Amino acid sequence: MIDILYSGYSYTHEHGVRFDTDTENGRAAQECYLLVFAHDPANFLAGGEYRSYPAETMVLFTPGTRKSYFSAPGVPYSNDWIHFNTDEQFIRKFPMNNVPFTPSDPDYIHNIIRLICWEDNEDHSPNNPNMRDLFHLLFGKISKDMAAGEATPYRQELLKIRREIMLHPEISWNVPDMAERLSISTAHLHYLYKNAFGISCMDDVIQNRIKLAKDKLIYSTDTIGAIAEQCGYTNTEHFCRQFRKITGTTPRQFRVSSTDK
Repeated sequence: MIDILYSGYSYTHEHGVRFDTDTENGRAAQECYLLVFAHDPANFLAGGEYRSYPAETMVLFTPGTRKSYFSAPGVPYSNDWIHFNTDEQFIRKFPMNNVPFTPSDPDYIHNIIRLICWEDNEDHSPNNPNMRDLFHLLFGKISKDMAAGEATPYRQELLKIRREIMLHPEISWNVPDMAERLSISTAHLHYLYKNAFGISCMDDVIQNRIKLAKDKLIYSTDTIGAIAEQCGYTNTEHFCRQFRKITGTTPRQFRVSSTDK
């Protein structure tokens, strides 16, 4: 059973926020769970004292505990939150209760919370199986981060770069520019990227360019040269060589075989 009392995501408090269940306005949340995901720096009550935490900090407050946090006054503050009751053991036994932490993939977590809010709007039943699945996904992701130990250095920045590569492989990607975004050396970038994703950054670019090329060969009538340019290649012969190296066939043969299927 997961009974969501109220929830929200990407809400911006234009003049900052101050929440405390010891006040009259916050007392209603004293006996429920409260999941807060702060997208801006905030101060959370943890271990009996207020401590400052960076943007993209998350905390699960349990029923019966004082829930208190605040941001810088007069400065916009954005967060996601869910007030809920539950008897699910995978939530009740979560090991990081009342302890703020930073997930390795904030965008992933934010999107799950957004789906939870949408699902609650569609079906508010406390026994909604879809809601249970979404909470399983959320807590599974967080638990996986914790089991892996401390997040890889620059994990969030690396994930942003990788998502951009997947969305726009045609951009003129190069290692020095990527390293400059993280203010690290090219050698350090190579090490971190390979350690995080199991593939080098430029091999990732090539793989995503060839994936994009496959789609264009199947679903468009553009020439091979035009497709090569659309996928970030300035030389058609180079594109054809990389395509064959990865797929085992030429772009033209791939298009013909895909048409015959």
